[in-house]
Amino acid sequence: MRITDLIKYDNYIKNDQIRQNEIEKYSKQIATGKKLLSPSDDTVANATALRLKTINQNIDAYLRNMDFVLNVLDQAESTLSNISNAGQELRVEIIRLLNTGVLDKEDAKVLRDYFVNMKDYIIKQANYSIGDTRIFGGVKSQTDPFAPDGTYQGETTETKVPVATGVELNTTFNGKAYLGVNNDSNKMIMTEAIDKIISIIDNAITGTGSLGDLNTATISVNGQNLKILEAFDVGLNSVLQYTSIIGTQVKIINDLKSGFEKNKVFNNNLISNLQDVDAAEAITNLQKAQAAYQALIATYNQNRQLSLLEFFK
Repeated sequence: MRITDLIKYDNYIKNDQIRQNEIEKYSKQIATGKKLLSPSDDTVANATALRLKTINQNIDAYLRNMDFVLNVLDQAESTLSNISNAGQELRVEIIRLLNTGVLDKEDAKVLRDYFVNMKDYIIKQANYSIGDTRIFGGVKSQTDPFAPDGTYQGETTETKVPVATGVELNTTFNGKAYLGVNNDSNKMIMTEAIDKIISIIDNAITGTGSLGDLNTATISVNGQNLKILEAFDVGLNSVLQYTSIIGTQVKIINDLKSGFEKNKVFNNNLISNLQDVDAAEAITNLQKAQAAYQALIATYNQNRQLSLLEFFK
């Protein structure tokens, strides 16, 4: 075989392999719907897609945390709202009682039962749990944070989880702060004021005191001697304040969640642009590759030397 024939044959083999690889590539793209069939197809695009997928995995982890935290915050906000509503109702009754001065024994007993029941309700709400987790006990969440007399027996350290880079939100809460616990007695101030009222009513019923004592009795609250209504207001205002704080945290999560979900959609679109094939483009490329391959075969058949005499020249 002449040198020129060898060169032609070698070129044909090379081009034949290139065209076959192109046909196989575009055929696989159409079959799989993927533009990147292997990392070597486009190293930069493949690395970018992997980085975007990692970012989306982190977003998914944050979104799962957000859903969990949002549920806890919703329950905490609802619980504090129940307590503050009860407190506002109690405040009306306390003011009315302060202005009454005298009650017969039957009315006094009815009023006493009302205050006892409201105290029990507030403590029950303060011991609210999600599953077996008491959300107002801090990290000590497996036992009731408040004793029946309103004494706080939880922890001040809270449990938090990350919901974004550098942002952590509560899954348990410091009940001492959120429920307004008196530093002097370690009791919930609202229930301590209720206990004081019940004690004065009991004395009025037995004749050892009078309801007038409601106007003069004091409670030591965080180093200050306050009258009963003043003390009760300190405890109620603390609950109202932290209810508002939780509402702010709920807004933070909703804003973050919306942003993360938009980022995830944007990243998925970028990944799709990098990895997913344009079917119409792939079909066109396959047709071009097939046409080029057919042209290659036709050209080779026209130019090859078939006779033995030509072969041995």
